[in-house]
Amino acid sequence: MPLIVQDRALMMLAGALLLLPTETTWAQSVDAGVEAASDEVRAGISWSGGRASVSADGRLDLGPLDASVRVAALRGAARHGGADAVADVAVGRDWALGAVTLRTEVVGHLFAGASQRMDFAELVLGARYGLGPLRVAATAWYAPRQSTIGGDNLHLRVGADAGLPGLPLTVLASVGYSTGSGNDPRAARLRPGGDYADWKLGAEYTRWPLTFGLDYVGNSIAAERIRATPFADAGGVGDRVVARVRFAF
Repeated sequence: MPLIVQDRALMMLAGALLLLPTETTWAQSVDAGVEAASDEVRAGISWSGGRASVSADGRLDLGPLDASVRVAALRGAARHGGADAVADVAVGRDWALGAVTLRTEVVGHLFAGASQRMDFAELVLGARYGLGPLRVAATAWYAPRQSTIGGDNLHLRVGADAGLPGLPLTVLASVGYSTGSGNDPRAARLRPGGDYADWKLGAEYTRWPLTFGLDYVGNSIAAERIRATPFADAGGVGDRVVARVRFAF
């Protein structure tokens, strides 16, 4: 049974790949880019131990489905067992419902260089709506119970961004909440001090193919609540400002 639980992440990803069209389908569009950031932050906590990170990503449209991969440097972060990098591999689909677009996706997070197996998978359900330069979105990421994350995890997020008329500037804001179950030390990977809220305020300046971004990210995790395990990575929990630059091609 433990091996079955541990393999669930890869099983979920393999199941998603079965949804790809069985007939030959040419890609409708391909997008890719590379990015350098002062920190790799997700859900308000650092995944790179508070250190700078570089990443590369690509997205391929295949009929009604799309597939994407993003590889980011983690710099031996304790949160993920000393992993050097993570590859986020996803298969998803958009569903148009009038003015609202629903998004379903399965994502596998595959870690390289970790001292033990750290891979896990998530199911994603989201909705977005646009009105002129304003876009709003609500998304839920759910990781079913897996031994590599010490239980299950749910992250909820709502956000909005808007372009400034006549300027290549976009302002953005979002808030999130993470909850879940499990007392295993590895549960601290995604919830260092138990359930918590996080927030992000930022701005982007785009002159294609370059995008420059500056974000303030924070969370409600109190220092005294952080679990006494290396997976909690206390140094990657505090509020911080993240600078980033992306080159698209």
